[in-house]
Amino acid sequence: MSTPEQRQEMAKAIVNFEARRDSNGRIAIYKLPPQDGGGKYEVAGINDRYHKQVVDRLVALIENGEHEKAEQGARDFIAEFTDGVAKWTTVPAVEFYVRDCAFNRGPKGSARILQRAVGVKDDGAVGDVTKAALKLAEANPKALLTKLREARERYERDVVGRDESSIFWKGLVNRWNNALAISEKFLT
Repeated sequence: MSTPEQRQEMAKAIVNFEARRDSNGRIAIYKLPPQDGGGKYEVAGINDRYHKQVVDRLVALIENGEHEKAEQGARDFIAEFTDGVAKWTTVPAVEFYVRDCAFNRGPKGSARILQRAVGVKDDGAVGDVTKAALKLAEANPKALLTKLREARERYERDVVGRDESSIFWKGLVNRWNNALAISEKFLT
């Protein structure tokens, strides 16, 4: 499991993946395209479809010029939202990757990605079988991270139904690759 400092670093990395910024580099409100599926607007990936109260609080902070508070609020929310999946692993590098998956695809989606990576039934419930397979896979965390990256793409294709024809595909691939690179920084 990560240290409190690593947890904040992980949340900050996810905010940096997600956040739109204004010309001064401050966190900004982003109007979502209709194809996105996340609602009408977001701040650092926190949108009005899934987390309306949270995003509206962040929007109010930004509109009041309190960008730093909004950014810290986004980091805190992302850390809290992904804390459940952090309990699955003791390897900070793996923790970051499953946290990033959980923020994009929810905890159940993250579980399914993890299960695909460790070669167990993809049912979205991390139980004894998944934990045992994960424990074995953690013996080689670098290889596990590669499998997580591959599983994330398979999940997007098989479950979400997106592929190269999606306007979002290039951004998704960049995100998965960037998450892999950040994860590797947590290898010890």
